[in-house]
Amino acid sequence: MMSIDQDQLPPNKESSCPDDKGDSIAVGEIPSSFTAATQFDKGDTVNKGQDQGTSEDHVLKSNDKDTLNPVAAETSTSSSSEALDNPNDSTNMKRQLDSPMDEDNPSKRSKPQGETPEPAPKPAPETPSAIMNGSSAVSKPEAVASADSPSEQMDVEERSKSAPTSADEANPSPPPSEQSDAMDVDETKSSSADDEDNDAGAAANAQSDDDLDFTFDLIDPALAGVMKLEDMIIPKVEPLDRLTFRDLAELEAALQIGDHYNYGEDDGWKGDWAGNLDLFRKEVVVNKNYLNTQPSAKPIRIDYCDWVASNARNKNDLRGLELLFRYVYHMKGTPAMAKKILAYALQRPAQSSEERLDIIIKAATRMNYDPIVLKQDGWTIQKTDNPEGPLGGAIYIGRRVMWQKHEAVVVAYIPDETYGGLWKGVFLEDLDTFDMEPGELQMGLKKLENKTRQKPTRSNAQSGSTRFAATAKFTVPGIENGIILAKPTNRASKGIMWPARVRNVVEGKLTADGKVRRNSSKNQIHVIFLAPFWNAQDASVSKMSNATDPYSVGPLFEYDTIEVSEYNIQEYTHNSISIEQLETGFKFLGLPKGIFARYLDSHRLAVSLKAYSLKHMSKNRDSEDQLLASASLTESHILSVKAPIFPDVVLMLPFDYILSKLTHPSELAASSLGNDEDTQEPVIDIDAIVHSLSPPECFGKTSQEPRNSSCLTPEALPSSPDPNFTPAKSAKRALQLASEENNGDTDAVWSINRFASDFLVGLFQRESVDDYSVEGVGQLGTLITNLVAKLRQTCSAYPGYGMHKKVIELKKMLCQCLLIKGHGEDCIEYSSIPHGVSKVTIITEWRKACERIYKRAVSKLSFTGVGNGVTSVITDSRCNGHITQLGSFERPVRLPAAIKGAKRAGAGRDPNVLLLTEVEDNYYNMAENVVIPKAHKKTYIKRLKTKIQSIPPDQKGVPLTDDSDGEGGDDTMGSRGSYAAAVVGIGASLKAVDMVVTGKCVNVFCAIRPPGHHAGLELRPMQAVSNGFCLFNAAACAAIYATTPLSQGGLGLRRVCVIDFDVHHGNGTQDILCSTYDPRYLYVSIHAGGAHINGFEDEGSEDESFRHLLGGRKTEGIFPGRCGDTSPHKGVLNIPLGQKVTASAMGSALVSQVTPRVEEFSPDLIILSAGFDAHENDPLGMGGLSAADFGSVTEVACQMAYKTCSGRILSVLEGGYGIPCCRPRNDLFLPTTSEERLLDLGEDLPSNMDDEVHYTLRQKLDKCHEEGFLECVQSHVQSFVKCNIRK
Repeated sequence: MMSIDQDQLPPNKESSCPDDKGDSIAVGEIPSSFTAATQFDKGDTVNKGQDQGTSEDHVLKSNDKDTLNPVAAETSTSSSSEALDNPNDSTNMKRQLDSPMDEDNPSKRSKPQGETPEPAPKPAPETPSAIMNGSSAVSKPEAVASADSPSEQMDVEERSKSAPTSADEANPSPPPSEQSDAMDVDETKSSSADDEDNDAGAAANAQSDDDLDFTFDLIDPALAGVMKLEDMIIPKVEPLDRLTFRDLAELEAALQIGDHYNYGEDDGWKGDWAGNLDLFRKEVVVNKNYLNTQPSAKPIRIDYCDWVASNARNKNDLRGLELLFRYVYHMKGTPAMAKKILAYALQRPAQSSEERLDIIIKAATRMNYDPIVLKQDGWTIQKTDNPEGPLGGAIYIGRRVMWQKHEAVVVAYIPDETYGGLWKGVFLEDLDTFDMEPGELQMGLKKLENKTRQKPTRSNAQSGSTRFAATAKFTVPGIENGIILAKPTNRASKGIMWPARVRNVVEGKLTADGKVRRNSSKNQIHVIFLAPFWNAQDASVSKMSNATDPYSVGPLFEYDTIEVSEYNIQEYTHNSISIEQLETGFKFLGLPKGIFARYLDSHRLAVSLKAYSLKHMSKNRDSEDQLLASASLTESHILSVKAPIFPDVVLMLPFDYILSKLTHPSELAASSLGNDEDTQEPVIDIDAIVHSLSPPECFGKTSQEPRNSSCLTPEALPSSPDPNFTPAKSAKRALQLASEENNGDTDAVWSINRFASDFLVGLFQRESVDDYSVEGVGQLGTLITNLVAKLRQTCSAYPGYGMHKKVIELKKMLCQCLLIKGHGEDCIEYSSIPHGVSKVTIITEWRKACERIYKRAVSKLSFTGVGNGVTSVITDSRCNGHITQLGSFERPVRLPAAIKGAKRAGAGRDPNVLLLTEVEDNYYNMAENVVIPKAHKKTYIKRLKTKIQSIPPDQKGVPLTDDSDGEGGDDTMGSRGSYAAAVVGIGASLKAVDMVVTGKCVNVFCAIRPPGHHAGLELRPMQAVSNGFCLFNAAACAAIYATTPLSQGGLGLRRVCVIDFDVHHGNGTQDILCSTYDPRYLYVSIHAGGAHINGFEDEGSEDESFRHLLGGRKTEGIFPGRCGDTSPHKGVLNIPLGQKVTASAMGSALVSQVTPRVEEFSPDLIILSAGFDAHENDPLGMGGLSAADFGSVTEVACQMAYKTCSGRILSVLEGGYGIPCCRPRNDLFLPTTSEERLLDLGEDLPSNMDDEVHYTLRQKLDKCHEEGFLECVQSHVQSFVKCNIRK
């Protein structure tokens, strides 16, 4: 406890306290502001010109000896010298009395460094009914301090109507009759308020007692031990009295709250009960009057509770804290249990003021972690078994974190609109609390993990139970089928997640001699890795191996024991073998190509075992509690209990021999790229193999009885149509169809069955049947039949057309096909579908049928340079007019480097890889006058255009996106040509959409600058600190143009997907297209960042993360901030990949998250925001991808396009800054070296283009000579060329 030596304070020269206005107030006199505070009814105010008066009733009393104002303590040390500085003005007091307190925002408090509470003396035995006397025994309130009900508000208003209008009449003595009437009224109202308080207190006691038993059952035992719940039983207490107006004024003056005490942001009442309770720690100035006369003097500040304690003369002389507790007690929203704790802290017996203060401080601390208080205040205190939403929610309750170098435990969770959620942590040392945002929680978990790794202990007996408590309920979906992805402990595996089977607890643990014993750790599970590649050196162990490659000669199964955590175990999502998907996912693992055969075999085994378990094994029906009890009894993890027990006959099957008879990857048919169907491989039917080992099959005879499939539940049945619904399922069938097409123009080639599945054709033919009718489907059958007939007719007449006529006919045919596709979707959506027929299936098959007609039209009507097999690169020299400043990452040479990379991929040299170097005026005008105003607000466009037009022609590097305060323009610089460059870039993207949709080419790359995905509706969208080099958003404008109806000049597409793989989140694109859910758009962003990186500062952390503003300045987090950490609705899929984007993380996200979502969305067009700043040599340093990886990303996107929209895809250039210097240095004051290397762009680099680069940046860019931005563009365009054949 801190006390103030009165000798340290300035001497008292007068017995009055000057207020802020220079007036003098007599000791004990009520200021005019307090008199006005009692007269707020309907505009009545105090006439400040009237005399104040000196009635004794103006004096604020509490046993005639309390001194609550710190300034009064400054002027007098005697108990008889009492003074009040000016309390808050009347408007603030009226606001506090009239407005209910907001209870939605819990206060956030941090632990002061080095703070350790003093040990508290053991309290004497107390009786529950004991109530404090002395200053705590306040009189009945003359008026309530807050009105919780309309009737109480009316009482206050009626009372204020008769209030005096001057200070002289503040408390006059009324005539006896009036006095008795007034006393009757006041006593009635006072007793009524007391009755309500007593009822509320009784209800609080009852509710708290009821909640106590219920809540204790919900608390994890580990948390109960931390919070000492056994000491939390509180007897019934008496309710606290409300504050009178004078009590409230006295409290405000003591706390120095209001305009007269404006020392900082915290000098005011808080919006919630917890924030106001925390005011007992507020610092107050005790030499305020001295500061008024000596402005150069330093203020003396102490905590409010310490100041109250320093002026206390006995155990009950803590009136300042008592008034604060009474104020919080009657706030709207204060939990019932909190009220009980407040009252008990004041009524509990104490031997001294020090002991009373210790009780009060402990009570204030307890209310921040008390489980009943938290539960009543809206917090979740029970841990959940599975994550809730993208942030996890209550699953983290019970987890330990490291916060400000102290260990703490998470005790509660509450959703929050601003941050998504808040978690309450409790320090293990002193039970002080703090709140964590999502990113802070993840950082706390990571720090504790790092600390555990850095300081291993010999014995984990004590810490083991805590670790187990945090992971005991950890599980993954699908564990009931026994197959997961796990990270091997063998270092040769390179930490790659690999398919594995989880051994059930009854299978035990294999020892070195092959024996089985019980599990040794509750935090571990035992698994069998399937077809591992890292054990090739142990080939001698294998009993049988028919493999021909060196990675497949090792044992087919490997036993391992792994720790249970989300880092080591993931869900296995495959239900079938898709060669194409496995090839795509394998590319991002960074493994040699020879390992793919082993990779394929591992998934063949995993899928077959999963399918057998799903269809032919009974599931454990025990509840979660029963499973946990079983795990506890067997000293194992719940995953080992949930895992199925496969029959021995299944595990002993000759899988080596079975796999050796399957097709080797080298013998598989060419990739199905360009097809809308997966290359599906049948799943190994383990049940059929086992069944064949029994009579009569083992005798070579066929059983007449069907195989037992009683375990195949309705939930396990496939919901998709029968495989024969979709044509061309096998490679043999595809070859047969191709042969028929080459035979000529036959009726079979143009049959509707070649385009629509049997399922859809069946609906067309049976539409007239009453019991299987689908309204409108018969008309769709007529539409599609007529469309096929028109295509056949056009193909017959096509050879006689001229080139211009051919282009027009191709455009008409393709646009009509897409229009009929959209019309059919509407007809099906609003038709009545009979029971048992899936509307989703009908729509899916309808889309496939229309896209097959589209692809047939493109393949039949294409010719050299137009249509199928054509890739285009669009650019314009006007983009070079955007000139940035010296030192900017976004240099003008980016465009010549991009063109150079495209040329290396064949642009301009190959007749089917076109290089278009001009954007026509009609696209420029459409961009400027029609599309850009739809994407950006007119105020933003006008501001940008005016700013650029004001730049002198010879000036460059001028901030373009700074606000009126000059902020936000640090990285987005430009010149007089920046506006035209940005508009022509939009025009190029519109031209690309036209070329792709109308069939002139399959895919297009737009080499443009400046970039655009950070440009939103307005300046600096989604609270970004800048515009990130961007002016107008080309990707968003292209999407808007594609979905604009034909009647308004657009193309009338129904759905467009934008996939952004720039290292930064495209906040501008999300702001324009998906600020609210719009079913026309799906925005996908894979970028660096995450909740554990963005938006907070952590002092003293060894792994502090910083991001570069795109202009080079450092700040916390990764640009543009938190907006990319979560997905606000189903129209957005944001995938942050952490501090650095790696190839494995990118590949996993594309295969497991992006591909399913895009295929479900089924877009008519895919637009790529192609940023190459995630390259490993990019100067931003936030990526680990190679140029080949960007090619793989492009191929995955093309595969998605072929499966959903016949390959219609285009890309626009965004980031990527790894271009070596292209001009010699002119910094004469730095030493020159003979080893200076320049990037030779040849004729692609304009003669008048400078390339001034700082010396430090030049050093970073030198490594880009090996591989950089140019190679990334080359790989990107090469993948487009590779994928431009529609089949």
